[in-house]
Amino acid sequence: MLERNVSAERSALERLAAWGYQFSSTVVLGDVSSRSSEAHQATLWIEIGASLKLFGGFRALVEMIESELRELSYTYRLGVAPTLEGAALLARAGIRIATTNVQSLYERIRHLPVQYLALPARTCQQLVTAGVRTIGLVLELPRDSLAKRFGPEMSRYLDRLMGEAADPRPTFNLPPRYDTHFDFDFEIHSTESLLFPLKRLLREFAGFLRARDAGVQSFDLVFEHSEGASTSMHVGLSLPDRSPEKFLALVRERLERIRLPASTIGLRLIANHFSGPTAQQSDFFSHALRNGEELSHTIDRLTARLGEGHVYGLNTAADHRPEASWHRARLDEGREPLQFPDRPLWLLPEPKPLQLSTIPQITSGPERIESGWWDTGDVERDYYIVRTSNGADLWVYRDLARNGEWYLHGFWG
Repeated sequence: MLERNVSAERSALERLAAWGYQFSSTVVLGDVSSRSSEAHQATLWIEIGASLKLFGGFRALVEMIESELRELSYTYRLGVAPTLEGAALLARAGIRIATTNVQSLYERIRHLPVQYLALPARTCQQLVTAGVRTIGLVLELPRDSLAKRFGPEMSRYLDRLMGEAADPRPTFNLPPRYDTHFDFDFEIHSTESLLFPLKRLLREFAGFLRARDAGVQSFDLVFEHSEGASTSMHVGLSLPDRSPEKFLALVRERLERIRLPASTIGLRLIANHFSGPTAQQSDFFSHALRNGEELSHTIDRLTARLGEGHVYGLNTAADHRPEASWHRARLDEGREPLQFPDRPLWLLPEPKPLQLSTIPQITSGPERIESGWWDTGDVERDYYIVRTSNGADLWVYRDLARNGEWYLHGFWG
């Protein structure tokens, strides 16, 4: 037994409204009643008529919505009708057959008990006591008589139910930033146990990003503890994305590297900046773009595991000295199109003197490099490619400034 948390229910319904925006531009957020007897009336409406062609028809759209809801581990009931109250009533009654006009809606609901109507429990009991036990009988009663006995709101509700009156409810609008909170009913002591609520939180976040047709390059997770200050985790990506699987993989990597100071009682996810997603389509014969996205995800996982300061890119520098012709760079930094002769991929941190009685077979060279006089790093070298007896190619040079001594500087593949 758990004590009911009305604010948590409202928060969950708001998160689902943001998630549902990916399927329609018209989402209506229902109320969550504080009365336990009316808790089952909490409703989220999504207008699907304008989205059918985009998602491949009614069946495909409904299957997609239900598949996502199952991934989020929510229990739900689905109803489809031409009015808001009609769809909600069918959902409460568990009638999954879609109705597209008011007449078919009436046929579906007229034999249902009055308890399925979104009316106070006392009103439903009074109707039953008066012998009005089905919705069809209620709809046959004069609206004026119902308004006098039960108040005008009941008549207005029935008119909205049957499409006889407009239902001008405000539509839900996506917030400019994402800031959602998830409370637990108990303390979570292990980081492994946090993965289940994190999966739901990140999938809802991905739905919000799809609704905005946007991606995110960074977001923050806040772990709230029963004692002490909260723990913040910044999650960054090399390219904007909105894949919940990638988000969860990165968070899992980060969780394996940190130790939370206390048990967790709540989660918070914050994202302030959004950009266009980098998801692209390759042509029929090429997988280059897909491979590029996989490489980006691999880099993100390495960064999450090793730390942001241990994963970086390389860029060229306008210097002919091999040890000065490159520098560390951010992964998203543009590359300078400088032209150099062929260079080995593997350079030694410091050139090593060659202790050889005779120089192995020279296959290429010399390439003379004279540079660095302006920064006290003056060099004067002749570089050669030599081949050893076991077939390995070495990059060596003769130091003309040091009596012609030979040095090993790199290895060719």
